[in-house]
Amino acid sequence: MPSCSRDRSRPEDAFDVVLVGIAARGLAASARRAGLKPLVLDLFADEDTRALAARSVQLARRDGLALDPDDLFAQLGRHAGRDTPLVLGAGFEDSPDLVARLGARYRLAGSGAEAIAAVKQPFDFAEGLATLGIPHPRVFSGPAPNGVPTLEKRVGGSGGGHVRPSPQARGPGWYLQERVDGRAVSALFLGNGRAARLLAFSEQWCAPAEGAPFRYGGCAGPLAPEPALVAEIDSALSRLTASVGLTGLASADLILGAGTWHLIEVNARPGATLDIFDAPPLPPLLRLHLDACAGELPDLPLLVAGAGVEVRAAGVFYAPAPIEVRDALPHWAADRPAPGTRIAAGEPVCTVQATGRDLAEACAVLARRMNHLSRALGTAGRAAAE
Repeated sequence: MPSCSRDRSRPEDAFDVVLVGIAARGLAASARRAGLKPLVLDLFADEDTRALAARSVQLARRDGLALDPDDLFAQLGRHAGRDTPLVLGAGFEDSPDLVARLGARYRLAGSGAEAIAAVKQPFDFAEGLATLGIPHPRVFSGPAPNGVPTLEKRVGGSGGGHVRPSPQARGPGWYLQERVDGRAVSALFLGNGRAARLLAFSEQWCAPAEGAPFRYGGCAGPLAPEPALVAEIDSALSRLTASVGLTGLASADLILGAGTWHLIEVNARPGATLDIFDAPPLPPLLRLHLDACAGELPDLPLLVAGAGVEVRAAGVFYAPAPIEVRDALPHWAADRPAPGTRIAAGEPVCTVQATGRDLAEACAVLARRMNHLSRALGTAGRAAAE
């Protein structure tokens, strides 16, 4: 059953912003850094999310990690004021109709249903990118030409768990995308519906699982791609933003090659890189998001590592087996489930964070911490199975 923290008698105007997503702790942390009091609704209501929220509401789930729309509207009706800005995180990419319903009832702060549909309908998206002169992989509804390697993807999917190598799509709601070799990179940017401001680049990697070789694993940054590529990507994101009306924080998944790049997909929402970029010297990213929704883009240089700028890494730790969290997790773990929480094999347990002077050091620290958790929670997994 959904649960709620804090006193339900508090008035709706006690909240400055409403945050909704599968896991909204990163948004809640950004809100607090911006001096805002957030109402947070997500599937987990983890300990640190509850500590950050002015009120935390655990939403009902369906079909694994999907939000239940009926429960979402019921909880919003119970706790949220219609004039409080509503920011959506992960969980709405395949549901532009749900976003439209939310936008009709609440003050949506971010990309609307039309913009989300424009970047998540693969064939329309590819056609639009071609018109804008933005390099991208080909997409196919049927088998690709001989010799073209392809990935099967779910329309509106996110997180990588739905992606697998395949020469053929399984049916309606699925498609093939040409597989492009290179370095997987994400570009964090802001849009105001007319132009974009590129903020930072991060490296992305996968945490393969059985049947899900491209499941999202983590990110680290900032990176400093070749200046010529940065200029091309910056221009392309502004053209795309103006074309489809992207608003607020968004991220572009890219594949970088030797002097080349391809735009793979766009997530029209704040994403996982909040964990590595919502820190000095950048201002609070949720504040930038709200300002962009009001039409204002900041005059900020591209974030690069160097004096006063650490490289940060964040990785998702997935349960290798059914586990019961018995003890408090280390201080470097976020999205912290309460002791006693049972987690199924393959589901996310927490986010592990690390810093370093450069990418290699940050990722090495992250790997050590992942290994520590694997050993510590392995005991919990054996106990849960008994």
